[in-house]
Amino acid sequence: MRHLAISVLGAVVALAPAAGMAAEESQGAGGSPAVVASPSGTRPVSAAPPVYQLPKVGKPRGRIGGGRRGPIGAAAELHVLVPEHVGQTASAQPSLYWYLAEPVAGEVAFELALIDATSVDPLVDARLERPASAGIQRVRLADLGVALEPGQEYQWSIAVVPDPKDHSKDVVASGWIERVPAPEGMQERLGAAGPDGAAAVYGAAGLWYDTLDAAYERVRVNPESPAYRQQLAALLEQVGLPADAARRP
Repeated sequence: MRHLAISVLGAVVALAPAAGMAAEESQGAGGSPAVVASPSGTRPVSAAPPVYQLPKVGKPRGRIGGGRRGPIGAAAELHVLVPEHVGQTASAQPSLYWYLAEPVAGEVAFELALIDATSVDPLVDARLERPASAGIQRVRLADLGVALEPGQEYQWSIAVVPDPKDHSKDVVASGWIERVPAPEGMQERLGAAGPDGAAAVYGAAGLWYDTLDAAYERVRVNPESPAYRQQLAALLEQVGLPADAARRP
């Protein structure tokens, strides 16, 4: 099956190195939320992580993680950053996030697949450029020219392929996604919350992919702030994903 080449700079982005996770926290007067000191020139960041509310219509779907030692070289540990049910998004072209725990040695390929229940061929069957480093990686569906249909469930997967002629050696991680309508008043709530509060707004609406994207974006824009990494780590832990992903380069 023909593969599409994807630029690492355009479609797969690793988190910037952490600046350390320790931070000073203080309790505001009158029981106000604690805040964490942020870099000079920026306002304090709320220490409370966004809370992801399980959507009422979320369907249980097994999350598959991958790990193998052998011909790949070092341990190839993959996680798609999704909950144990069909994660929702209000975006037609959301970003998909996955985590590579350690660099992978040897000549291997990284492949992305996106399939639905109504098509014979995958919607996406693409070869990714090798990640520059371990850590959280991002693939933008917009960069692939792919849009999700409302109400359609899709399964997506990341595979490390050491031998294209023998896929039994592949290391695969997969999860599910569904596009749903944005809740009424979402844009107004996002405008009032600002960039720091966007993840909390999406989380309250049960939109996993949008919540994760907003939390990741704060880390990307503020790489020197440990508070944003703490929030991202806490969000991942809420759905049973490794918090270390937020602390890795």
